[in-house]
This record gives sequence, C-alpha cells and structure tokens, in this order.
Amino acid sequence: MSNIIRSVLQQDVALAPSTTLDPITLPTNPLSHILITLRALNDTASLADYRFLIAFLNFISNLEVQFKGHVIIGGNLRDLAILNAVLTGFRPVQSNALHTNSDTRAVTFMISFSRVPFWREEAFPAVRSGELSLNITSAAAQTGLTGVTIQVETVELIGVTPARFLKYTTQQRTLPSTGNNDIDLPIGNAILGILVFGTTVPTGASFNATAGAMRILIDNVESDYANLNWETAHGEIGRRITSLHDWTGHVHSFVDAAAGEALTRQQQLIAEGMENYAYLDFDPLKDMSYALLTEGKSRVQLRVNADVADLLRIVPVELFNVSGLARAGGAVGR
Repeated sequence: MSNIIRSVLQQDVALAPSTTLDPITLPTNPLSHILITLRALNDTASLADYRFLIAFLNFISNLEVQFKGHVIIGGNLRDLAILNAVLTGFRPVQSNALHTNSDTRAVTFMISFSRVPFWREEAFPAVRSGELSLNITSAAAQTGLTGVTIQVETVELIGVTPARFLKYTTQQRTLPSTGNNDIDLPIGNAILGILVFGTTVPTGASFNATAGAMRILIDNVESDYANLNWETAHGEIGRRITSLHDWTGHVHSFVDAAAGEALTRQQQLIAEGMENYAYLDFDPLKDMSYALLTEGKSRVQLRVNADVADLLRIVPVELFNVSGLARAGGAVGR
C-alpha cells in the first residue's frame, strides 16, 4: 500500500526582485510534484497598475529542478505554469484577486514530474539526500505587486517504484530570418508535446506571427505535423486548458446604461499571457499511442516558418524511463 507525504520546504521566504535563492534540497522519496505559491501585496494606488495574473507569472525568470547538476525541469514560471496546465489540467488558483491597494493576494502553481499528479507509475524516483534540488531566480520588480514572498511544498509518494518521469527544459533562440528555421529537438526519449512561445502573434490588423506555421521532421522526412498554422495551434490549446478566465482579466463594453440595469456586450479577454502560446500535442489520449518516438533517429527537428524574425521559445516534454536514468548514471542533460 502506498501513501503520500506533504511537506513545506520554504515558508513565506522573502523574494526580492532580481534575486537568486539558495538551492532548495528536495526530498529523497519518489516525487510527484512541487507546489509554488507566491504571496504579495497589491501596489495599486493607481488602478491602472493592477494585473490579474501576469505579474505573478513574470516574477520568476528562471526555475530549475536539477539532479546531480543536470537540469530535469527548466524555464521561466510563465512557460512552466502554462505547460503544467496543459499536461495536468491544474490551473493556477488565486486568492483574493481584488484590485484594492495593499490587499493580500496569493497564487499557486504546479511543477509536475507526471502527466497525472499522484500517479504511482510516473514520478521522479527516489534519490540520495542532496542529489535533487530546486533553484529559483526572480525577475525585475513587477507593476502592481510588492512584498513578494514564496512558499514551496512537495508531494512525495511512499512505497512506490515509478517507471518513468517527465523531463522538460526550455530552448530559446532569436530566429535569424523569416521563412524556414529548423530547431533540433532532443532525441533518445519519447516526446509527448512541445510548448511554443512566440514573441509576435496576430494582433491589430496583422496576422503575422513568430511561428507562422510549423512542422516536424524526422531524419529530414515530415512526420506527425506535416503543416500546422499558428492560429490553429494556439486555438487548439483550448482542448487542454478549458478556461482562459483563470489566466486573464476581461472587460465589458456597455450598450445601455439605464437606471438600475446595464446591458453589456460579450466580455473581451485582456491579452495577458496566453495569446503567445501554442502546443503541439503528441499524447492527446495520455496513453503514449501518438508519442513522437526519437530513439535511434539521427535528427528530429521543429521547422518554424516565421512571418517575423524574433524571439522564440520551445519546451519539449520528454518521457524519461527510470531504467534509462540508472544506466546513464544519472546523466540526463544534453
């Protein structure tokens, strides 16, 4: 019979802007997921400074889980929070999301080693003390927040021997030109999905996007995604994240302001984070039946047809076998 242990590793630790915390040693038992809670006070004497969620998402510029110095999970909080919502269905839940100046606020984010948190088969395996650590660096001060503190909690699975875990690290590059740009993907493990961040997305009167279209190449042959438009790839993320209201504020425009009653048009979401993301899904059923298999391949690439040559980030999600970790002597980095 298995059990869980919930632990608090960091309790209300001050997290000043542009600061790197001392490495946080993670537990030795199999680890299902990490929960990061950011707390802050509103700095909203001017109502225009209020941000619903994006200020929290942007406050951590780098978060890494390292095993023996090799990065297992790595990226900024915004990318990782959205990716974990896609993978697990866990959307950030915010307390006291009001704009009142100096009011408390808090929001929790999940960093998971599994597609299904608490799953006995999928978690980071048991380690020796000090081998697994969490490293966090904050970004510059964010408009609308002050006095940020952090809580870090973990969920360990007791009495289990997981067979696999998720590994996802960020690749970032500024595309050198418009047109086709090839980005190498990791090989050796099954890829379950790729989160894509593009700096430029359709807005105003322009449909241009950093990743205007995408396709997958395996040893120079098209595979799985022969061609995918940005608009569709972004729109399809809604199959994985069903409610955008958890990520952004919204506005209503008034049609009638008669006394005692107001008729409004359909609410419009404020562009605060989700609009820059798309997801290439190779595991829609969460059963590996459509996984992108890379073992034995010479080269696997994401080809991006760029309308605009600017910053692109991708976060491939690999399914890593625990037996492979043992054979590699813990070397999981590339």
